[in-house]
Amino acid sequence: MVGSEHLDGPHPDLSPGSPDLDLLAVALKGLQETPALGEPRFTPAARLGFAHPAMDGGMLVHSDLNPANLIMTPGGLRIVDWAWATKAAPWVELALLVQWLIGSGHTPEQAEDWLAQFSTWTATDREVLDDFASRNASKWSAKSRQSTEGWVHDLAAWAGEWAAHRTAATVRDLE
Repeated sequence: MVGSEHLDGPHPDLSPGSPDLDLLAVALKGLQETPALGEPRFTPAARLGFAHPAMDGGMLVHSDLNPANLIMTPGGLRIVDWAWATKAAPWVELALLVQWLIGSGHTPEQAEDWLAQFSTWTATDREVLDDFASRNASKWSAKSRQSTEGWVHDLAAWAGEWAAHRTAATVRDLE
């Protein structure tokens, strides 16, 4: 059975300082606590095209929280279009959100600072996030070489910015 609900409202503004970010945080905190029931539609490897043991988990991950999949309603922010629902560690959702925050005007550092309000983010090993950022950037870079779609090139650029930031931070820490 498939059910649907009509939601009337704008997409949120995810730019730095937007009050819509507070509503996104509320929605994410609820999602971070929601287990994926039954067999997963997607695993992290099947959904993202790369894997790391730390990506495995039992939580429901939307995995495509771009602003078009978020709708502002009088009852709060709603997450729509669950076509890519994945069973994974909850930090994976946040790592996938980084590129959309960058696309909304955040620097990689600002995006990570905003995500630091989530315990699943701060508890994730730095090397795991470095690996994720690098692999995600490589994936989108490869896709952008095969596509003329503007959004693919945007994601490649934003994912690349985050990976470069993570690499630079690691280098600074080693010096």
